[in-house]
Amino acid sequence: MGSTGEPDRKRRHFSSISPTAAAADAKKQPFCPSSEDKKIDTAVLQFQNQKLVQKLEAQKVESHALENKVSQLKEKQRPYDTTLTVVKNHWKELVGDFESSSINMRNSASSGRDAESLMAVDGGSSSTFDDAFTSRLAETGATESCSLRSRQPEEDAQTESEKIKNTLSRIVTVLDSLCSLRDQVCAVVLRAVPEDDLCRQKTSNLESEVINLRPQFSNLRLKYKELAKELQDHRDADAKNKAELKTLRGEFESTIVELVESNQKLAALKSERDAAKNAAFPVLGLGNKQVTGDRTRDTQKDLQDMESALKELLDQSSSRLLELRRLHEERIETLQKLSTLQNSLKNVNNICSSQAYLLVMDQLAKSRSQVIQYQAIYEKLQVEKENLAWREREMNMKSDLLDVFRRSSAVAESRITELELEIKKHIDERNLIEAKLEDASREPSMKISIFSPISMFIKYWESDFFVVDDDFGGDLVLLERKDIIVKFKSLVSSFPEDMGGMQSQLSKYKEAAADIHSLRADMQSFTSILDRKTKELETLLARSAEKVAELQKLQAVVWSVSENLNSGFNI
Repeated sequence: MGSTGEPDRKRRHFSSISPTAAAADAKKQPFCPSSEDKKIDTAVLQFQNQKLVQKLEAQKVESHALENKVSQLKEKQRPYDTTLTVVKNHWKELVGDFESSSINMRNSASSGRDAESLMAVDGGSSSTFDDAFTSRLAETGATESCSLRSRQPEEDAQTESEKIKNTLSRIVTVLDSLCSLRDQVCAVVLRAVPEDDLCRQKTSNLESEVINLRPQFSNLRLKYKELAKELQDHRDADAKNKAELKTLRGEFESTIVELVESNQKLAALKSERDAAKNAAFPVLGLGNKQVTGDRTRDTQKDLQDMESALKELLDQSSSRLLELRRLHEERIETLQKLSTLQNSLKNVNNICSSQAYLLVMDQLAKSRSQVIQYQAIYEKLQVEKENLAWREREMNMKSDLLDVFRRSSAVAESRITELELEIKKHIDERNLIEAKLEDASREPSMKISIFSPISMFIKYWESDFFVVDDDFGGDLVLLERKDIIVKFKSLVSSFPEDMGGMQSQLSKYKEAAADIHSLRADMQSFTSILDRKTKELETLLARSAEKVAELQKLQAVVWSVSENLNSGFNI
């Protein structure tokens, strides 16, 4: 963009040697020498060459910028190529799975009845519908949206589209056959049943019951999900208890092993003590007596320590056994609760006859009635809102009309005052002219009537003319009186035309002034309308805030009702 200044300067510099100017100069100077023509032609050619060079430079810059953009786009496209290949592979797998599932559906549908007969009954309409459906899918790009369009060959795309069309046609045929079977069965049943039979009434009643039972089943399904979650929690707790039992068993076994080892050690120590007691020493000295006494004391201390450790271990084992029994009892209780819950879940009649279910149904009925009441109140409020809006619009229109009339009346009054002032000015001017005419008519030298403006103008012109002659010292040439009179007559004859032009200009100026006044009045009216509209917007915002508060209150009521329902389900 910065290089555009130099071409503009060059154009300004060579504007004097443009081809149009050269042609005009050639027309004006037809007898110029051939050397000047050659100079002009060379200048024009140089100017054109410079323009072409500038265009080439601009195109080079644009091509360089486009190449940079293309390289950037290619760099951005590289990380998407891997994802596109992965998507392509997944798409192929999906198409294969889709085809196999369509074949399985077709086989399962054809196993129960003859599909070809139903297709023959349907005729060509179903096939055309299938073709239209598949063609729409192919046109919208649902079959080839994930494929690499620029790199994948056309044959692969055609084969994939044909496969998908075949699978879709198979599925559509299966669905059509199933729908036709259902319709035929319904038609046969309805034909077999008379119109006044109780079966139709029962079917209608059953349909209504089914429609009513659908929300109940959905609620039961939610409750079933909650109970399933509770069961899963109980199972998790049971698994945790089992793991704890295993750890406790391992600890118990380790303690038993330790007890066995300690018993073995005690037995060995007892045997050593007995052997020491029964042993006879032939020669005993004082030193030997002290050594044997210390050993016996040490052994007694060790025995006491071992006995205390045994007691502690026995106490721990008894406490662990009690804990194991308690956990086993809790496990049995949880299993019993699980069995009772499973039985209660399987028994739909018990659920329907339970107090919680009945309470929930009562609360649902109450909530529905409340919702209907709130809907009626909301509709009434909407109707009242619309009526108020229409009334406000009518009042606004009336106020707008009143404002327009007031402004127009103000403009008219201002125009009237201006016209009165102009009339007064014209009256004053007329009075002045009449006074001048009277003064001129009283002069004895000029025999001119009061009502001849031509003679008055001649008089004033003559007086001015001769005064000018006196000022210039007689340098001007005096014209004859007849020629002067002729000239003044021509001036006077042209005076009405000039006056008419001036009057037309004055009328135009007056119209422009009136338009300006009207535009000012319109602007003031529009400003007042804008102020009023802003006030209306503020009021509407306040009302919308009130409505939002009402809606929040209604949502709070609905939330409380839903909480009551949930509490009923929990009960």
